[in-house]
Amino acid sequence: MIVITTPAGQIGRQVLGNLLQSGEQLRVIARDPAQLPAEVRGDLDIVEGSHGDAAVADKAFAGADAVFWVTPADRRAPSVDAAFAGFTRPAAEAFNRHGVGRVVGVSMLGRGTPWAAQAGFV
Repeated sequence: MIVITTPAGQIGRQVLGNLLQSGEQLRVIARDPAQLPAEVRGDLDIVEGSHGDAAVADKAFAGADAVFWVTPADRRAPSVDAAFAGFTRPAAEAFNRHGVGRVVGVSMLGRGTPWAAQAGFV
């Protein structure tokens, strides 16, 4: 099973579209499932909530073989650590707990944030 975060976002939507015809079992994490195309909702296992929430991550990553992970930009976060590592920590713990073998990650950390010049250090 492949889990896709941000399936209604710019990148996640493209990943979802590419994988829909793959024959793989797909699970998505969506804050608002109504933002997903109505014609594909029935083909997906949908976990509602934020992928930065430990309970949501734990539920979503149970039984997953692979995860497409996007860390969204957070202009309100007090530091780089809070914006990236703090958001991702619950997921990393769930990856380990559930034995997720593959994670593809994309970070939106630097773009449009006060830490853009430091994004490479994350």
